[in-house]
Amino acid sequence: MRERKILIANVGSTSFKYQLFSMPAENVLAKGKVERVGGEKSPFSHTVGGKAFSGEAEVKDHNSAIKLCLDFLLSPEAKVISSLEEIDAVGFKTVHGGKYTGVHLLTDEVLAEMERFSVVAPAHNAPYINAIRIFKELLPSTPLIGVFEPHFHTTIPLYARVYGVPYEWYEKYGIAKYGFHGASHHYIAERTPQFLGKPREGLRIISCHLGGSSSLCAIKDGKSFDTSMGFSAQSGVLNATRCGDLDVFVIPFLMQEANMSIEEICRELVKRGGLLGISGISGDMRDLLEASSRGEERASLAIDAFCYGIKRYIGSYVAIMNGLDVLVFTGGIGEMSPPIREKICQNMDYLGIKIDKERNGSAIGKEAIISPDDSKVTVAVIPTNEELIVARESLKLLEREGG
Repeated sequence: MRERKILIANVGSTSFKYQLFSMPAENVLAKGKVERVGGEKSPFSHTVGGKAFSGEAEVKDHNSAIKLCLDFLLSPEAKVISSLEEIDAVGFKTVHGGKYTGVHLLTDEVLAEMERFSVVAPAHNAPYINAIRIFKELLPSTPLIGVFEPHFHTTIPLYARVYGVPYEWYEKYGIAKYGFHGASHHYIAERTPQFLGKPREGLRIISCHLGGSSSLCAIKDGKSFDTSMGFSAQSGVLNATRCGDLDVFVIPFLMQEANMSIEEICRELVKRGGLLGISGISGDMRDLLEASSRGEERASLAIDAFCYGIKRYIGSYVAIMNGLDVLVFTGGIGEMSPPIREKICQNMDYLGIKIDKERNGSAIGKEAIISPDDSKVTVAVIPTNEELIVARESLKLLEREGG
């Protein structure tokens, strides 16, 4: 198989990150990021061949951020490509594509469906659609590929995906559980058996992707069996500023009692809910842990609610899989916060989940087993690699398409 250079684009509301892979060798040729896009000064950094480059620039929009990164890849300092034509494909970790739940070339039809579902994923779809259109202009002949986050969750049984709504809503509008963080949970499904030296068949894993955006996934035989997010990334456990699971009748009640519009309520649930909403301080777990140590009661309440919700999903997933072999923590909080991992694993001895404090305390941002040797369930920290999954899936599509 010949070498393919695949650029992975990760688009945030005020950031742009990239990795350039050589596939199928899976070597990272270069990676970088631009932050605070639209601000007065935007810090940027690039890494290539073990060398780091950083600075600040005036980056007024994502168009400028993307061009800054592409210019670096073409520069004498990088020496990774001599022309943009050397990029065989650009892969995107696209979020919600409606009926497009798999891996797709980003045609006008796919973009139109992403537009239609922007109301469901307002913080994600709009920035990605904008970035994809920028790449279409800059690289008109290069395949642009969307690896949609629900892709890994298409194996969830229909009885676990349907909602208790009129069935024609599912048939006509696609109202069902989609699930998100698919690339992360997919990586955990592949990496965990390798890390433990076990076959994936028969292995029951719960993947806890915890960060500013959090979700859990029950993984059975390497496939998604259920996940905590549903029709949108709004549901499931608490997120930094998104509310998580909520009784839908809260919305008409607020419309009546507070005279709020649908738009106002949705904005509050997305921007001022979750950890921020409960604490009134921050949606960042690091800030909440610090505030809790000072005796801030609402910060402690937000932490307790976050961990309680995760424990509740863990218990339900143990039930539906008829047991558990491995509990994995990943994502920013999952990889970097021993106190949160410890709190989640407390008082779950009945399920066979125990944690070793010393192992847990030293496992920060690296692969490690943090359960004691006599724990029935292996508890592990495995840093995720969503970009690698997007690169692999993009390569598969290129091979299928003969590109």
